[in-house]
Amino acid sequence: MRAAPFRRPATVALTLVALGCTVLTAQPPLRDRLLTVEDARDASNAGMAVLREGLASRDPALRRRAARAVGRFERPDFLASIVPLLADADARVRQEAANAAGQLATTPESILDVHTRLRRRLQAEQDPDTWGVVAATLGRLRYERSEHVSAAEDALRRVLPVADTTDPVRAGEAAAVQRIQPGAVTGAVKGFEALVRQSRRLLPPASETVDRLRAAALLGRDGAADDRIIRIRRLAWTTLTSAGEVDAGLVDAAFDDPDGEVRRIAMVAVSGEGEFAGRARLLARGLADPHAPVRDEALRGWGRHLQRSDCQPVLRAIDDPNGHVALQAIDLAGNGCPDAAPQTPRLRTLADGLSSAPGAWHRAAHAIVALARTAPAEAAPLLPRFAAHGTWQVRMYAARAAGTLGDGDVLLMLARDAHDNVREAALGQLVEIRHPDAVRVAIDALSRPDYQLVQTAARALHDRARRAETLPALLAALARLTAEQRDTSRDPRTAILEAVKQLGWPDGAGITPAQIDTIRAYASDADREVASRAADLVQTWTKAPQASQPRHRPMPYVPVAEIDALAGVRARVTMAGRGVFEVRFLVEEAPFTVHRVVTLARRGYYDGLTFHRVVPNFVIQGGSPGANEYVGDGPYMRDEVGLRSHRRGTLGISTRGRDTGDAQIFVNLVDLPRLDHAYTVFAEVTSGMDVIDAILEGDVMERFEILP
Repeated sequence: MRAAPFRRPATVALTLVALGCTVLTAQPPLRDRLLTVEDARDASNAGMAVLREGLASRDPALRRRAARAVGRFERPDFLASIVPLLADADARVRQEAANAAGQLATTPESILDVHTRLRRRLQAEQDPDTWGVVAATLGRLRYERSEHVSAAEDALRRVLPVADTTDPVRAGEAAAVQRIQPGAVTGAVKGFEALVRQSRRLLPPASETVDRLRAAALLGRDGAADDRIIRIRRLAWTTLTSAGEVDAGLVDAAFDDPDGEVRRIAMVAVSGEGEFAGRARLLARGLADPHAPVRDEALRGWGRHLQRSDCQPVLRAIDDPNGHVALQAIDLAGNGCPDAAPQTPRLRTLADGLSSAPGAWHRAAHAIVALARTAPAEAAPLLPRFAAHGTWQVRMYAARAAGTLGDGDVLLMLARDAHDNVREAALGQLVEIRHPDAVRVAIDALSRPDYQLVQTAARALHDRARRAETLPALLAALARLTAEQRDTSRDPRTAILEAVKQLGWPDGAGITPAQIDTIRAYASDADREVASRAADLVQTWTKAPQASQPRHRPMPYVPVAEIDALAGVRARVTMAGRGVFEVRFLVEEAPFTVHRVVTLARRGYYDGLTFHRVVPNFVIQGGSPGANEYVGDGPYMRDEVGLRSHRRGTLGISTRGRDTGDAQIFVNLVDLPRLDHAYTVFAEVTSGMDVIDAILEGDVMERFEILP
């Protein structure tokens, strides 16, 4: 996607000359101008005039859109413009205003201001759903003082169900469901999830709060409750787990919950740090659960706490029908069993069964790494087959096994592999085993196109004794990457600057004036992070002030008319050997993100790319031409975070900081409220979650088809 002027005019005037007359066209509709200002983050006088017009509009849809736009600026000085809408006559406007106020609260002063205003709003709010949004926002503010945490807790707690002290296990049955307002309770528990996660070190939740959260965790378990009640239970369980307030009795009650996700979160609680009464019994019960994510979580807990005394559950799980559970069991078998003898034959058989069939490599590849840890003599003869395999992911696992075995010859061979991800894995292992050729390999890697490989190479070149050969290579790589003018080069370039800093630490000794001047030029780089690091580096070495003055780099221009054309657009993704899943795009909530993804998909960008990152009970991530975290489509795209939560089956955009999306996508495998307000949600799965659940590392998106 080509870049175009970043700042779009808040109004448009086209001048026509006909018969000596000048005709001015009318400016675009306010809704279009609001979208333009929001996407450009246009804080000019013209841009602010558009926002003020939107906030004062008689149309609640425009007020809502304006409030959303203001929030996405994330500037506390904009707070005064949002405050009046907290009392707007329209409930949805009030919701958007409350969320925007939370986004604008980025300084201690603004956090306290928003805290006070939201507590006041809770006292006046009559609409349950709006009360819930205000409560959730109040809970997610990043407090610095315990008294503010306590005040927020008191405000959120009052809508939670009261525990039945005579029969706490039945505290959340059908009668209790009838007494609550789901919208309000959902918001309160969501607020508590963030409050406890972020602020429990300042002030742990009060006993009354814990009792009410326990009641919420047991709410409506008869299976007839709607999705909101199920979500309340999940959020309550997540909160209690973060607070360390789950005991064996509550976990036993969780096994009666029809929702597998509740049972999985209960296993997270049992698997946590520290002692947990009845842990072995509860994890064993989790290992027998019919829901694979529960077994996966229980297995993780067993590996963390009990494997060194009893490895049999891990070995049995190698035969689990679910691929994710089986792969985790194989990994665990290579680390921490009391005796290598029982698992060695199993791992040897798995590794020896390496297949050349596409998609059939996972168990063998994991097994060779595990075998290298537990029985090096058994793994070594098998390694050449893996190092020469036709699937590059297998060769990447071979590099990991070779590092464990200390096989420098295999690593040096793999460091020259045709695929840069294999080279990166081999280089990392060469550095890990302190191989004498690691520096030479790293210098060679600096000339490669893959950003992850360059970043790994830069991190390997901190030895000041070899500064004469490494510093010129680093500066040459920095110049090459900068000339590419890609936003996504930020990470390798900052890694190079960090390596340069280490080579001249602490006072720039050995760095020539010409090299300092070379670095000084980057203080005006288009990337603010690169410019800042370069300026700090020069200032540290020269002891003279050096300003960071990043040049402006435009973001893509997207005509609003193209956004309108996306209404109702869906996508069908065909996974090679797995099946099909479909998604619907959330154009209203993330219009420019949807535009970017749909435009790329129509060009065939995603076809043939993989899900390179698969983390069970978290996310699958894909859409990288390099099949790694650091290669995506440039330039960066804006974040469009808002009220939409990261529920299971929603799709988000991977980033490495605000507004650094490169069109890599991820699918949430479980509810992940901790990702809210940090990552854009732009779509949701409408069918095929079973296909997504079965996806393994390296599975290919055969076709990403846009449907009308």
